Amino acid sequence: MEAGLAGSVSSLWRYPVSSMGGERLVRAPVTMSGVDGDRIWGLLDAANERIASPGREKHFVKVPHGHARFTGAGVAISADGRQWSPPDDAAALQALSSLFGFMPVLRPFAPFGGEGFRPRYQHAPIHLITTAGMRSLERDMPGSVIDERRFRPNIVVDWPDEAEAMPEQGWIGRDIRIGAVVLRGREPCGRCGFITIEQEAIPLDVELLRNVVRRHGRNFGIYCDVVTPGEIRPGDAVALS
Repeated sequence: MEAGLAGSVSSLWRYPVSSMGGERLVRAPVTMSGVDGDRIWGLLDAANERIASPGREKHFVKVPHGHARFTGAGVAISADGRQWSPPDDAAALQALSSLFGFMPVLRPFAPFGGEGFRPRYQHAPIHLITTAGMRSLERDMPGSVIDERRFRPNIVVDWPDEAEAMPEQGWIGRDIRIGAVVLRGREPCGRCGFITIEQEAIPLDVELLRNVVRRHGRNFGIYCDVVTPGEIRPGDAVALS
């Protein structure tokens, strides 16, 4: 990090159902487990119990077109982002089936340390990217749509360009202070085909993953642990220590 650089929170995201579309937040309560309500349910194909993997199986590529939001006690789902229903509502599941091309079933993930249904992958509680990193991809790929939704971060940090294309790679092992919240960078975020698939107003771009692999060893953004929980809002100052 170059001396004197500082940033702020550009946007905040939560993904209540893993692989479905997320919700942009005006405030993010952060616990030791991450953003409250983030990735607490999973989606499976009801016919064979396979958990959705849009970045690895074409069968699931339409799943990010579905919508999910956190209700405070669980999740609500929607095929169009306007009409919301509980996750076991037959009509809502049928609408998602028409959208996805298969009948889904949704299940809550087991609490950490408990028994039951678990995510395919369990990473650090918070995923963070910077606007500097996205601008580096835009310079490499001027014809591509570099949209933060491709990367499914919890926190997007507005950060000035540095010599390194992705400054956040240098934040691993350091404390990241965002208002009263303290995070600690744990490890790079390895990417899969999810970043290439079509989403709402985002076109298919198979070259994007190839570029990330070639230029950055498949990594983009970082995972973080929560040191001090609290609440984060867009515009909050971001500083390193």
